[in-house]
Amino acid sequence: MTAMTAAAKKIRAKHARRPIYLTVKKLVDPDTGELVGALVPAHDVDARLLRERKYYTGREVRAELKQPREGWQHRLIHKIGHLVVDNVEGWEQLDAHDAVKRLQRESGVCCEEIEINVPGVGRLMVKQAESLSFDEMQQDRFQVLFDGITQHIGNRYAHVLLDDVRAEFWQMAGHNRRAA
Repeated sequence: MTAMTAAAKKIRAKHARRPIYLTVKKLVDPDTGELVGALVPAHDVDARLLRERKYYTGREVRAELKQPREGWQHRLIHKIGHLVVDNVEGWEQLDAHDAVKRLQRESGVCCEEIEINVPGVGRLMVKQAESLSFDEMQQDRFQVLFDGITQHIGNRYAHVLLDDVRAEFWQMAGHNRRAA
């Protein structure tokens, strides 16, 4: 048996942390003929992860279930990040995710202030943005982030956007729409 490389161990650990998405369905239990609620893999990749982790039919497992975040909203906030990158001077070197993280830090929404020690400078307080990861940030917290970032853009950047781009932003921002 060969030893696993560090890279292989890292990949295996990442796969072990990857969540498995399940769909609730009503199915007929083949043993009893009874109609039951069942959790089944949502996608082929989820079925594969179950097999890789040796979760086979009939095996009892312990699980912590969470409602997934709204995927459309996650995509929308990154689309807003692209809009800022493409239309605000000084942001062009960023990708959409980095733009969202910068907006998060600028606005202070969903950030934690931490103290760091900088050699030759001393202690500084900095804002550390919370992770946007689906596994790290719940939907209600993500809504706070979305609302805060869109309000921040409206207050700080909407005035530099061309009229049609500003209208597109306000449409994406939805209920945060305010006169800029």
